[in-house]
Amino acid sequence: MQSTYILSRKIQKLSNTITQRRNRDLKKLGLTAEQADALLFFHAHPESAAADLKTHLSVTHQAARAIVERMVNKGLLITRYKTVTLTAQGEKLHETMHRNCTDFGDVLLDHISAEERDTLLKLITQTLDNLKNS
Repeated sequence: MQSTYILSRKIQKLSNTITQRRNRDLKKLGLTAEQADALLFFHAHPESAAADLKTHLSVTHQAARAIVERMVNKGLLITRYKTVTLTAQGEKLHETMHRNCTDFGDVLLDHISAEERDTLLKLITQTLDNLKNS
């Protein structure tokens, strides 16, 4: 029982630390977490609409439109006939985010073998499934 509590607290601490680090890094790029998620979404799903972002982020249509509008104003997205596309500046920022994430992943997983990473991935996936099904 004690080990379950300690493990749960460590997972919470890890989650909080990752979130704080991500928010700090995104702030340096001039993005909020929602804007970063939108950038990742529109990079992975070119020519999607704000309605698709709404579903992906589980936010209201108004919230999705507001995120897109702020990113258009920053020059990161362009909208045409309800479709949203990354601008060259948006693509460049996506590359920077990807590089930063890779660097952070290297730090996070340093001294963890490939076999241990595979095990960790399976355990995290199972824990997320447990939460989804509860």
